[in-house]
Amino acid sequence: MRYLLLGVVLLFSTAGVVRADDGLTDAVAAAFLVRTVDAGLHEIAHARVREISAGGALEHDGMRAGTAEVLALNAGQAHPIGHAVDQWKGSPVHRAILSDGSYGRIGCAEAVVAGTHWFACVLAAGPLPAQGGSGVSPGTMLLPDTSMLTGDRVPVEPRRTLVPR
Repeated sequence: MRYLLLGVVLLFSTAGVVRADDGLTDAVAAAFLVRTVDAGLHEIAHARVREISAGGALEHDGMRAGTAEVLALNAGQAHPIGHAVDQWKGSPVHRAILSDGSYGRIGCAEAVVAGTHWFACVLAAGPLPAQGGSGVSPGTMLLPDTSMLTGDRVPVEPRRTLVPR
């Protein structure tokens, strides 16, 4: 019982508020490609920001099989989302992933822990939406309210190494 209580205390002392993507997906679409928002990838992105913020480092060791991901963190920025996207634009590897049209599905999330913004966008194979579309078919943006998620962990699958084409 003591260990369970200790685990709960640790969980709530390290968990930050995980927010809906608050424009992160739109910012990525504006800078790179419009993709279809995928509820499953959105859930994984929320799990990833919890994992990396709890670990205090941008580690791809928890990346789920069959996905690609881009991670960022920043603190003290007037526009944290814009700064994260600028970091990805300035990194050849991240820019290659986000510019790869074979990744047609996306889910993004942000967590704020002690003033630091943690970001994750998770991508998976699929066709890009038709030109002129928003990437979201009518009725598909009904994602669960994940703004108050706790530190529930999603099983971590082996890491996949991505090589830019």
